[in-house]
Amino acid sequence: MQLLKLGVIEIMRGDITALVFAALIIVMLAAAGVNAQSELEWHDQDGMQIAMSQNKPTMIFFYSDRCPACVKLAEVFADTRVINMSKNFVPVVGSGGLDRQYGVRYVPTVVFTNSQGMEVHRFVGYRDSDTLMGEMQKALELSGSPQTTQKQTPGFGVVTILVSLFICGLWARRRNLK
Repeated sequence: MQLLKLGVIEIMRGDITALVFAALIIVMLAAAGVNAQSELEWHDQDGMQIAMSQNKPTMIFFYSDRCPACVKLAEVFADTRVINMSKNFVPVVGSGGLDRQYGVRYVPTVVFTNSQGMEVHRFVGYRDSDTLMGEMQKALELSGSPQTTQKQTPGFGVVTILVSLFICGLWARRRNLK
């Protein structure tokens, strides 16, 4: 068997394959452990009834495809932190009926309502992720709705990664140190 010398540690070529395989398993387990929603599930006007039945506030996004600020704001809605915070709302895409109901004149506009459809907060124009999350938090407070998304704790994926790294470390010490 051939030995590769890496500093003080000598590793056999077959063991390198095992380490690479273990690293791949760790990466796969980490990917499987990710249970975050990858994008917002936008509703049409029926989202207002969903909000009422679930007793959740709504976040109504009024936009135009030809509006550059709307396109940029839509990209902000893809931020993982924004997606997690949006679980406190029923996301609704604004339509003709809703824009008249809430008096929307400019886009992008985001209107936040309580579960009964009464407006509690709005903003007009582009917001970055941090500012948007602040607006969402303010809307939650004004709607009287408790925040359902708590601080994230390490899930199964994180624990699996840590245990795998610990086991690989023990295995490497036991088999490869001379």
